[in-house]
Amino acid sequence: MEKGTDPVPRSVNGYKHGRVPRAVRREQLLQLAEELFMEKGHDGFSIDDLCRAAGVSRPIIYEHFGSKDGIYIACLSRIRAEFEQALLAAAAASRDLASTAQNCANTWFEILERDPRRWSLVYGGATGLVGPLADQLADLRDTTVQQIAGIAARFAPDAGAEQTTAWAHAVSGAGEQLGRWWIRNLEIPRERVVAFYSDFLEAAVVHLIETAAAPPGERAHQAR
Repeated sequence: MEKGTDPVPRSVNGYKHGRVPRAVRREQLLQLAEELFMEKGHDGFSIDDLCRAAGVSRPIIYEHFGSKDGIYIACLSRIRAEFEQALLAAAAASRDLASTAQNCANTWFEILERDPRRWSLVYGGATGLVGPLADQLADLRDTTVQQIAGIAARFAPDAGAEQTTAWAHAVSGAGEQLGRWWIRNLEIPRERVVAFYSDFLEAAVVHLIETAAAPPGERAHQAR
């Protein structure tokens, strides 16, 4: 172990140090890295911090993630996947458009209310990230958007892929921005925020349905 690190933990999930399966070690590192990113942010996080927390050397970290940015993307991918699965489950358990909008909106803000720091790690609006890392973050957002587009397509099967994707980007962005606002105004009951967003979602899907098959020249007329 490197100089300055703490003594290694005696075990990880019951496995002795040096005998920890790769998948178990990766999960441990992700959990610890997630806490460090929430505490320090991307810029304040260091691989040495993670080494000390996990009781491992730098080569172990690089073997699993390749770099600091690799750890960051892995953390955000895992959190987004959990959130996406929760939204898909809420949609699958819904019987119609109104209940789908209500259940998805409620799930979205339950996630935020349960752990605002974790939500903010993904959706808090990190700035100053450029290059390949920014591109990878955009890819993660696109994956989430496609999940949302898939939900909308159930109710607007006549909408084209471009139209549905653009719609999904719009409602996803609105949900993120509303979440950022609510984090600063948590005295507002979640039920009121959910009601607002579910009404917005339902109206947005209705608009998508109504305009899906209309020629471009008629869309503006239908919107009025």
